[in-house]
Amino acid sequence: MAAIVGLALGVSMLLRPQRPRVLTVFGIFALSVGGFYLSQCLEGLFPWSAESAVMSRIILGATLVLGALLPSTALGFFLEFLNFSPRASRYGRRVSLLSLVLGLAVGASPLAEQTWARVAVAGWVLLALSFSVSLLLARMRVSESRIDRARLAYLAIGAALSIVFAGLDYVSRFGLPFPTIGPIIATLYLFFLSQTLLRLRLMDLHELFGKIAAQAVLAAILAAVFVALTVWVGENRGLFVFNTIVAAFVMLILLEPLRAKVDERVVAIFFRERFNFLQSVRALQARTQNVIDVGQLCGMVLDGLNETRRVTHTSIYLLAEDRPGFRLVDSRGPQPALFLDAGTARVLVGRSEKAQLLEAVERRVAELKAQPALEARRSRDEVKRLLDVKAAMQQMKAAIAVPLLGNDRVIGFLNLWDERVPEAFASDEIALILELAEQLAAVVENSKLYEKMRERDRLAALGEMSAGLAHEIRNPLGAIKGAAQCLDPKRVAGEEAEFLGVIVEEVNRLNGVVTAFLDYARPMKQSFGPTDLNEVVSRTVRLIQNDVPQNITLQTELVDGLAKVDGDAEQLKQVLINLVQNAGQAIGEKPGEITIKTVRPERFGEPRFSAEHVELHVVDNGPGIPADQQLNIFVPFFTTKQKGTGLGLAICQRIVKNHGGVITVQSRSGEGSTFIMRLPALPTDAPPAETPQPDGTPLPGALVAPAKPGPSITAEPASRREKKKRKAG
Repeated sequence: MAAIVGLALGVSMLLRPQRPRVLTVFGIFALSVGGFYLSQCLEGLFPWSAESAVMSRIILGATLVLGALLPSTALGFFLEFLNFSPRASRYGRRVSLLSLVLGLAVGASPLAEQTWARVAVAGWVLLALSFSVSLLLARMRVSESRIDRARLAYLAIGAALSIVFAGLDYVSRFGLPFPTIGPIIATLYLFFLSQTLLRLRLMDLHELFGKIAAQAVLAAILAAVFVALTVWVGENRGLFVFNTIVAAFVMLILLEPLRAKVDERVVAIFFRERFNFLQSVRALQARTQNVIDVGQLCGMVLDGLNETRRVTHTSIYLLAEDRPGFRLVDSRGPQPALFLDAGTARVLVGRSEKAQLLEAVERRVAELKAQPALEARRSRDEVKRLLDVKAAMQQMKAAIAVPLLGNDRVIGFLNLWDERVPEAFASDEIALILELAEQLAAVVENSKLYEKMRERDRLAALGEMSAGLAHEIRNPLGAIKGAAQCLDPKRVAGEEAEFLGVIVEEVNRLNGVVTAFLDYARPMKQSFGPTDLNEVVSRTVRLIQNDVPQNITLQTELVDGLAKVDGDAEQLKQVLINLVQNAGQAIGEKPGEITIKTVRPERFGEPRFSAEHVELHVVDNGPGIPADQQLNIFVPFFTTKQKGTGLGLAICQRIVKNHGGVITVQSRSGEGSTFIMRLPALPTDAPPAETPQPDGTPLPGALVAPAKPGPSITAEPASRREKKKRKAG
């Protein structure tokens, strides 16, 4: 068994593509261990006799040589694994060479038949292997990481046990009654060494111990079932075969439920803290199944994780609607960054389907920096990306950042950190956290759908009510206006004539409010199709250029090759007209500028992170909007104008939302305002080349001259502006 496992581990390591040097050295070490136990196996199969004297002599010599080779391969592996200095490696190579020479001198000479020579070789092998244990202890004493010290302690204990039991196996050859368990200990240690190289996390090694214990208990139970059904049959072969088949069926039936139960009990007995965490997270999943409110759900999730006492920092970020990036929804522990901007978030979505572990990032950075200079230069970009990931996770105070995926894109992050322990979560715990994050993402998406349904039902009810209300209001308004107009202002003297004018004016204003209210409440008739925003801007500018006051300059900046959107051109034109009118009213009588821009924003993530969008900006240099009013400007009937209805921006927001986009404002008092309309773009392989239209209509972005003196309207393609910037630079 030891020979087969050792040879299999060695071959498996050497067959790995692009393996590091330490795996190659370990593969050679495992092959030498497997070869040594294979020679011992053959030595037992061919005992010493006159007929097989030559074969027995060859096997004995091979056993001595392979045994003497063990310290050489063991020292080579541990010196490489522990990364000792070149000077220590030179001493190790000398010891290895001495051991190999000693083995050849004894194994290939008549000394192999002498007991004292074999004892001397065995003593040297055990002594040299003990030196490997001293290397582990020396590295453990100088290691600064508690995790590394624990891992090295496990390795030293396993190596010491393997050497002790191997020595006891050799002593049993001289008639001392001691069970031969050295090969079993050596096999388990080789397997543990391989897992240490492949599983760099200490929590994974703990989990491995638990799985080994669970599998051992499961094997014992199944073996007991087999023995109970076959041990009593005696020499009856037919009954033995029948009971064997029955035992196989029984074991197949019991395998899955027994495995789950045994795994659960092993974790509960040996890893109580992990068991409690798994139970708490499962209970949290059950409690949050019927929650639809995002705020309530985030609070329940964070409170539930905090109550496990396995985290010191937890937070949830969700995709912001007003600008690219993620906004902090809620947190427990020290407060992380309130907003994660697009540039910082970009690095977290390279492998968005997986959780990002801070420990793995730091370990990978250390590995890349430890490479030779030539390879380090090649991996410079990867190091920079990993450092950016580390900085982003530190901003969120996260040791594990789990993406929330909705509609094939990242809509947020669930972050956890236990600053008391470097490796806080095992693989099964991380898998359960991923399930919790998946459930959280589903609730966020369902909540958005639920809010849309509520908004639709509310508007439907409002539309029914507004139709009757408008009828009841407009009839009296018409009567009042008609009566006021029937009175001749020339016959009414003084202030009474002015009052008649006020009545007519206010009736007209109230009628406008009713009309706007109906426009907001009634369902919109939409005709969606591929729409070019540049064309919408150009047509809108030609439509309103004569209505712009003389003191205001209206200009456009249109990006060439802008992707089209799926929209209704007339409704988008209505939004644009409303925004330009608002900007003109905000500027007032002072000279000012209004700029309409189309923008292709830089994509700040992978396709999973966000769909491609295009933007339309309306920028003015007016007085700006106070910060306390910016939160309410899209609320129906909120207005700061003396004769405003407060429904213009609310209608604009509704139109943009119906197009699947968002509209936001960026403004500072005294510095003007920028309204940003962000719409999802239609997928396109390549932007079509622009060609002049046969009727002479100017292309989007071309110069638009005013029909008569008034506001100056200019547009300059983005490519030309970039050339000017480079020339100026």
